[in-house]
Amino acid sequence: MGTGESFNVAVVDIGSNSLRLQISEVKDKSYKILEDYKEMLRLGDSIYTQGYFTPEVIDRIVETMKGVKKLAESKDCKGIRAVATAAFREADNLVETLIRVEDECGIQIEVISGEEEARLTYLAATANFELSNRKAVVVDIGGGSTEYTIINNGKLESSISLPLGCNRLMREFFETDPPTSAMLLKMKEHIIQTQKEVGLGRDIDMVICTGGSMNNIAVVKHNRDKVVRDSNVKYVERNFLKKFIKSLGQKSYKERVKTEGLEERRGDLILPAAIQSDLVLNETGARGFYTLYGGLRSGLTIDTINKLGIELPFQNNTENIRFSRLMEIGNKFDFDEPSAVHVRNLAKMLYDGLKDELDLDGRDWIILEAASLLRDVGKHITYTKHHKHSYYLIKHSELVGYSASEVELISNVARYHRKSPPKESHADFTGLVEEEQTKVLKLVAILRVAIALDRSHKGFIESIDVCIKENEVVITAKQTGDIAMEIRDFQLKKELLDTLLNKSVVLV
Repeated sequence: MGTGESFNVAVVDIGSNSLRLQISEVKDKSYKILEDYKEMLRLGDSIYTQGYFTPEVIDRIVETMKGVKKLAESKDCKGIRAVATAAFREADNLVETLIRVEDECGIQIEVISGEEEARLTYLAATANFELSNRKAVVVDIGGGSTEYTIINNGKLESSISLPLGCNRLMREFFETDPPTSAMLLKMKEHIIQTQKEVGLGRDIDMVICTGGSMNNIAVVKHNRDKVVRDSNVKYVERNFLKKFIKSLGQKSYKERVKTEGLEERRGDLILPAAIQSDLVLNETGARGFYTLYGGLRSGLTIDTINKLGIELPFQNNTENIRFSRLMEIGNKFDFDEPSAVHVRNLAKMLYDGLKDELDLDGRDWIILEAASLLRDVGKHITYTKHHKHSYYLIKHSELVGYSASEVELISNVARYHRKSPPKESHADFTGLVEEEQTKVLKLVAILRVAIALDRSHKGFIESIDVCIKENEVVITAKQTGDIAMEIRDFQLKKELLDTLLNKSVVLV
């Protein structure tokens, strides 16, 4: 695939509870989701009561797959890859169902093992979390099974599929609505005993939960907290989870679904999922868990792209997923990669030389790094006022390894990399607390100078050395060409840095 060319891929994840279609545009070194469609088929209702798909259920599967095919064709997708999990694995009439779908829809459904589910979820986790130097467990709670994947220092260490899906648990242990305390206790004991095969321990320092029910718990929590930022990754504290379990355990289905944000068709499934995740937290000692929206299908999309001969940046740089995902976002918006990386490198040299004078430390560099790389993504919309468009695009992108407040800081630094400095009328800046505003100004001052030092976009200034003197700061440039443009732009862009340092900054 040549630079700038793109094509669309479609993947379908058929679980015990829902069918999910994800259509993505693949371009250069990245992909972006164009369509995310869900249909709650509740196949487990048939499988975990009768052991097979009824004729009505098969009809529903076929009709849904016909709709999926039409939607994928409308987006000119390069084929459709469909996988099915626990419900299909256990269906007595599996072959009959697969043949009918292929005959009527022209789609071959691939029935994957629990171990393959875990591998695909691992791909999604490594794309969305900084996992180097950590030991994490990914718990993918489906309707029929739960996949436990242990990730050690970014590598898949072990995985196991257990029959602990929330639909299966609900039907096996809940005889009344609401369930009695005895039923809940019996289910907990069963989960604890079955979980022993995983080998969970206190050495695990990160818990990631995926699956529709777990994502729905995160939505309920964020609705309660009035968190408006939409993100594939959310965090749920254990103290909320325990209150959630206690509250729902005492309510009937009709009472549960009145909970704000709770999906009606998960009202009977969410309690077993919540209890299972709480038991994982108990075993690991974690204070909460992260959720990952679209875990399996995201992994399936990545795997499908890999099968087409394309490896995404984060897969080549497992030691720094955060940086790789920044590069992927930049490529998504057609940024000038060589220039972005060179300005990033110059900004790092300036940062290292000035951080003590500017009282910068901790995670300030990674905020500046992200803004350095993504400052021009707004050009994807239009060059005019692209710094403002960059703010919007960065704020609404999935930046791996950053908190919501850090994403806001990055967006603001990129916003002010050119044109006028912040004003009182700029609500996005004035909405920051005073300490954050000061930090943004310091990082903006460094970034503006770094950009000026590559004004020609030719990398003529290879490296710089920063020398702090009593009344001035001297930047010595190692050059390989005519830097007249850089010198002129430096004089125009250094004013903010002069002011913050209360010293004259000179380039030699």
